[in-house]
Amino acid sequence: MIYVVAAVVLGAAIGVPHALRLDGAPPALAAGVWLCALLLRAVASLLAAVLLELYVPVLHAYAPLAGVCLRAGPLGFSGHAAGDAVLALPTFVLIGSLVAVLVGIWRAARRVRRLLRESVVGPGPAESLILADAELLVAAAGIWRPQVLISAGALLTLDDEELAASLAHERGHIARHHRYVIVLGELARAVGRFLPGSRAAARELLFHLERDADRFALAQRHSPAVLASAICKAAQHEQPIAPTLALGGGVVTRRARQLLESPQLRRPGLGLLVLAPAMIVLLTLSAGALPFVAHDTIHRAHAEQASIRCRA
Repeated sequence: MIYVVAAVVLGAAIGVPHALRLDGAPPALAAGVWLCALLLRAVASLLAAVLLELYVPVLHAYAPLAGVCLRAGPLGFSGHAAGDAVLALPTFVLIGSLVAVLVGIWRAARRVRRLLRESVVGPGPAESLILADAELLVAAAGIWRPQVLISAGALLTLDDEELAASLAHERGHIARHHRYVIVLGELARAVGRFLPGSRAAARELLFHLERDADRFALAQRHSPAVLASAICKAAQHEQPIAPTLALGGGVVTRRARQLLESPQLRRPGLGLLVLAPAMIVLLTLSAGALPFVAHDTIHRAHAEQASIRCRA
């Protein structure tokens, strides 16, 4: 019964952000809510895999298969072994998904290092690096030592004010450590990718991180209209290389509308102020429960086997 209640609570917490309109909320708070939603998806997937692999055998769900045994030469097949393999499959799928994302991040980081080594032609404005590229590109690239990259095409396409606002936006990504949030969100999405809404949650996280960088640029006294103009121009040309946070990333129309129509943020409501810490508490409790759930299911399995021996 307690597992059913926990599943309902987790499902409700995961789904709540999808029912809210967070576009007017402080971007850092909204990004935190979506990051927690992704992490809760990952924890829920891990809990489901643990319960499936360790708890279902205790219930003897595939007991009718236990007596099935096929012999084919030196190899054999038993129904019990097949049941164990099927129950272990989700765990291996989650591990494979996580490993695939880690490899993708490593390869992307290598591409960025190669880009910096082969395409940088010199220093640019505001401590940026200029790339020999005719396309319009303004981005914060890299994880451990991020750099603001600007293409020669951007220098030719953007006017002085748009260029300054764009560089401030990218410096905001670096100053606010968004790269770590992106990596953590991607790892959480890799584990929770099979739950509905994970891809949408990852998109919303990226959108609010872009909003946060926009607000960083506005705090540097850049015009909302100028920044919106630069974002729209960049969105028409950019082909960013991951792991980058590019100027034209996120949902461009929503960002531009916010900058032009709502340059001032509204104060968050009480519900949102309560939701964020509640999700953090729930995430901490559910993540901390993982080893106890595993221990409990293993203990039940051992107790069941001891009971069978005693009856024998």
